[in-house]
Amino acid sequence: MNFCLLLLALGLDDLFVLRDYRAGKNSFVESPARHAGAWTNTGFRYTIADLKGQGSVRHIWTTRGDGPTFLDWEFFVDGETAPSIRATDEQLVERSRAVTDPVAPANFIPVDKRAFNFFLPVPFDRSLRIDVVQREPTFWLWFCQLDYRLNDSSLAGARLRQQNGSFVYSGLPSQWRAEQPRNEQLMPLMEIRPGEQKSLARLTGPAIVRELRLRWSSDVRLLVRYDDADSFAVNAPVERFFGPFKGVSFFRHATNEASCHLPMPFRRNCELLIRNDGTTTATVSGKVALEPVKSFLPTWGYFHAFHQRTEKTDGHRLHQVLYARGRGHWVGMTLYRTGHDHGGGDFAVIDGEGDQPAFLHGINGEDYFTFAWFGKGAHHPYAVAHSNDEGRYRHHFENVYPFQKSIAIEWGAFPNLSPESVAVWYQDKPDDTTVADGARAESVEWDVFGPVPVQEPLPSVADLDAGKKFECRLVKEKFTSGWMKEWSVGPMLNLTYTARHHTKITGEVELGGNGHAFLARRFIESDRARTMSCRFAHDDPTEVWLNGQRIYAGGSHANGFESTMIKLPLRKGRNELVVRLTNYFNRNFNWAGFLLRMQE
Repeated sequence: MNFCLLLLALGLDDLFVLRDYRAGKNSFVESPARHAGAWTNTGFRYTIADLKGQGSVRHIWTTRGDGPTFLDWEFFVDGETAPSIRATDEQLVERSRAVTDPVAPANFIPVDKRAFNFFLPVPFDRSLRIDVVQREPTFWLWFCQLDYRLNDSSLAGARLRQQNGSFVYSGLPSQWRAEQPRNEQLMPLMEIRPGEQKSLARLTGPAIVRELRLRWSSDVRLLVRYDDADSFAVNAPVERFFGPFKGVSFFRHATNEASCHLPMPFRRNCELLIRNDGTTTATVSGKVALEPVKSFLPTWGYFHAFHQRTEKTDGHRLHQVLYARGRGHWVGMTLYRTGHDHGGGDFAVIDGEGDQPAFLHGINGEDYFTFAWFGKGAHHPYAVAHSNDEGRYRHHFENVYPFQKSIAIEWGAFPNLSPESVAVWYQDKPDDTTVADGARAESVEWDVFGPVPVQEPLPSVADLDAGKKFECRLVKEKFTSGWMKEWSVGPMLNLTYTARHHTKITGEVELGGNGHAFLARRFIESDRARTMSCRFAHDDPTEVWLNGQRIYAGGSHANGFESTMIKLPLRKGRNELVVRLTNYFNRNFNWAGFLLRMQE
């Protein structure tokens, strides 16, 4: 099996088998100047992951300035008192190169522009602590993101160990898969007039589309319907769906000719349709590689893809990549026209409608795509990046994001841009499950204020209501303001970019700080006096006040988000709900916000 076929097999072969683990992500931007009292000298130790339960770390991305490596990494598995793995960032990557077992979709990615990617799974059965230990007396700036999963027994009993300067596994399940026979089906050239929609092919199942290859002439849209569903599971402009990439997921053969290798299983039938969104007659043709199967198994999901565009960003409300409901797992996204990467990055809310929502927040745009310092190229099979405007994709073959209730994906961007995205995911239903515009119909407009340094008092709600202005500060930028407005996304209120009502963010100096505080206020109308239950989730010290009385206080630098039920003693008529929160350095870099979901 050659290299490309191996990546296809390991990354994509069973991508549609729905997972049930809990995905997690920790993210950091650190330096002595940004984190008071930390990174004080050689030997300083900092815990970046303290995980309880069974699972594995699936990806570590890190970068730093030029010169000697800043840190040693130490992995303490299942309660170890001495680390079973100790290595620098360079050693982590180099030692993964020598591991010959196909443990990850790709064990090794070369270092490029000081972007270190470590994809070897680090399994644990009870716990995992990862510390970084300072090697140099001081340093300028260090970035890190790590992706992990909990509640996962797929690598139970397996261990990654360090032996004579190399990595070796013990107890590892076999990762090889047998290649199955496939049939090719041609789709002859078809002319489609402007505004017209035609069926290219109707495939009979049960089967899996292993390759969809199209040739097209102008602005056309791909629509895919499975098993006679009433709606389309795939809905995206063809040019944006395939993109300009020569990768494992998408491969461009020539201008207006490309393949998608993301598998598309179906139970009875799969209909491929093309709609002409342009102003001239279009021609389309292609072929599919079809793998017949005995049955569509209960653990499988249907492939979905959805295109969205924000006409004009305002800098503080994020671009909505996806809001979908039901059970499935999210694979990743393609982005276009996102502008400067320090405008923001990825943010995911998993199961915001459930009892234990999860929040995954990254750092900057280029970091999410496994690159650093505005790097571009191909990190097969996980990512390909051309430029922020031409297109980049990131597919989480190493750690998809499972969801049971819903998934919401957003992307931060500077103002006055028009970003586009194509989200790809799998669900147990063939229908279109997306919710438009960040569930605006179910969202709430809040009054918001901040950020204020945590050592300074927040103004009173009464003074803000009286129209008074107060100073808000980031690291260097500052402004005066009263109440500002922010819409939630369903039950989630993201305050990370609230300052961009008034600031433009001066370069990288605003990528952190030593803690900020915020206020958020909304009103609840009730037709009678009653007590309403409410799901509340946050990751920092937070207070909830109702009609001037504090009804909840919790969260002290939480290792991940805390989720709890609180009781709202509503009176008849209008009720004022105020949330006071802080944002400290912990496991979700520079993210501020909370989830509040009413339950009758």
